[in-house]
Amino acid sequence: MMKKLLLLAGFLAAVYAIGNAYLTNLFVVAALFALPALGLSLLMGYTGQISLGHAAFVGLGAYASAIATKSLGLSPWLALVLATALSTLAAWAIGWLVFRLRGHHLAMATLAFGIIVHVGFVEWRWLTGGQDGLPDIRPLSFAGFALGSDMAMYPLVWGVCLIGMLLAGNLVQSPAGLSMRVVAESEPVAGSIGIASARLKRQIMALSGAYAGLGGALYAHWLGYISPGPFDVGFSIRLLLIVALGGFAGTWSVLFGVFFVVLISELLKPFGRYDVVIYGVLLVVVMIYCPRGLLAGLVDLYRRVVPAHKESAA
Repeated sequence: MMKKLLLLAGFLAAVYAIGNAYLTNLFVVAALFALPALGLSLLMGYTGQISLGHAAFVGLGAYASAIATKSLGLSPWLALVLATALSTLAAWAIGWLVFRLRGHHLAMATLAFGIIVHVGFVEWRWLTGGQDGLPDIRPLSFAGFALGSDMAMYPLVWGVCLIGMLLAGNLVQSPAGLSMRVVAESEPVAGSIGIASARLKRQIMALSGAYAGLGGALYAHWLGYISPGPFDVGFSIRLLLIVALGGFAGTWSVLFGVFFVVLISELLKPFGRYDVVIYGVLLVVVMIYCPRGLLAGLVDLYRRVVPAHKESAA
């Protein structure tokens, strides 16, 4: 695990050393996508619990940190911590409610939660600014140097992301990670061997919310402006697509899904709001034809096509 992290850190350092503004911006966006996607992978890929409203936790983190900084005058670093804690608590509370459900009922409940939170961002104008959003959010600073630019935020967001990957990797390899897999396979079996499934699911939901909230708070202080748009159901679908592209389970495969979606997002900019339709189609295709992830699906396709081609040539 550490060797892979060091290799990734070396690659990220090389990208940073190039100094290309466009490339740096893409990698900052990728890191901010990776944090909530890692949390969603722990919840869905390892614990087997679906969430279609995960963008709500990202939005809660972003708005909580922005409001704490602008309205309460708190330090951006303290606001970051409080926003992460709020998203964690909200995720635990939602888990306490929705994990009484199963299957499509659970999916609809999490989707409804995401819609409700997004509507709150739009309608609570006195708090969130409504569709106009919240401008002039103070950036994070270190030693008197503002971390508002892409070049300044790049080491911070990727440093946080690498730590998040290390923690997630250690978790899934621990006894708790084994318990998560058992719960995903069969909750009755988990209960029969002494695993408290309900409590474990709430804990992983809370951890997933912490990843999402931290990513949202970093996003708010990086961009300096937030509005409800980025935290709608479309963003939840993108997060789900990221995890599905990597095969759901796997902290490293999440990075593949992140970079794939970030690059696709750049190509889909001319489509405007219709990009969510394309994301939805991609998600359906991946779920049907590549249930173990896009890379695994392409390998399976290659193994089927190449022998068939050799047989026809013979």
